Amino acid sequence: MLSRAVCSFSRVRVSGRNAKARAAAKLGVAFRQGYSEPQTRLVRDAADPLQAGVWSWDGAFIIETGQMARAVRVIPETLARSGYDNGARLIRCIDGLEGQVWRDSSLVASRWWPKTPAAREWQHFIRAAQAPLDMAQGAAPTPCEAPFRDDLPFIDPEPENLRLTFAPARIGAAAACVLALVAAFEATQLVTHRSEAAASSAQIREALAENSTAIEARRRALEAAAQIEQLAETENPATVVEALLAIASEFPASSARLANFRVNDRTVEARIIADENAEFDIPVLVSRLEKNNVLTDVFIERRGAQTLGITATTVATDGSNGASPDLRD
Repeated sequence: MLSRAVCSFSRVRVSGRNAKARAAAKLGVAFRQGYSEPQTRLVRDAADPLQAGVWSWDGAFIIETGQMARAVRVIPETLARSGYDNGARLIRCIDGLEGQVWRDSSLVASRWWPKTPAAREWQHFIRAAQAPLDMAQGAAPTPCEAPFRDDLPFIDPEPENLRLTFAPARIGAAAACVLALVAAFEATQLVTHRSEAAASSAQIREALAENSTAIEARRRALEAAAQIEQLAETENPATVVEALLAIASEFPASSARLANFRVNDRTVEARIIADENAEFDIPVLVSRLEKNNVLTDVFIERRGAQTLGITATTVATDGSNGASPDLRD
């Protein structure tokens, strides 16, 4: 189980019910999140199979056992906890808190906070989820407990997890156990069995080595195709462009440059590198950025003598589901 703190959640519309449509939806989300080794899990809505939630995380993340997340069967913490019918709630997680909006027993919005969110943050979250307006009144609700489910299947039907369950390494480990039991009763055949196991293992390693180049090339081709498709079908590019222009307009090219810009899960991150003689009034910059109706919760900090770090939240527009593309300069 992967902590909600290291997962991201997006809502998507799946173009069909087949495996190709499912894979396309997951690749689009993986591209937006920008993880170095994206891993995903798609859950279709109970009421409308063409609507789905996609969980994503970095396969290079190191879990408690010291393994990378891509090497083991992973389930996001939210999916391991009991669901909800309709409405909004704030639940306690392994790390921090998670805000959720449910509709017809399907999760339609999720956001993680390290601590109880301020009333303004909660209201923005509810509005971005297009929930009833009465849910966005007042402060965030009191955090509640969501018990872990006791009906998780022993074998996960997710194709990715099936491949992990029946991976050559796991099959080889099971075969080794069988050989050990047989060896206890047939000691005379122990050497033969071990030789056969070693030969099989060598053949597997050799086959993997021969195909690793082709597998890597195919993976990169799929990533490139997903990027092209995502750039053509970005759901809310206007908000991202407006946020970029709003920040860039506050820093003239003669005094500073925008070195990095990124939007991930509606959180904007930007890095400004100023000239040696440039001076900025941070409170004034915060006020001006929040007045443009594109950004909110603006936070600016100095990260060096000539570097400013900007963090803010994009204001969702009508039809936005809260997911924004990942752009880098």
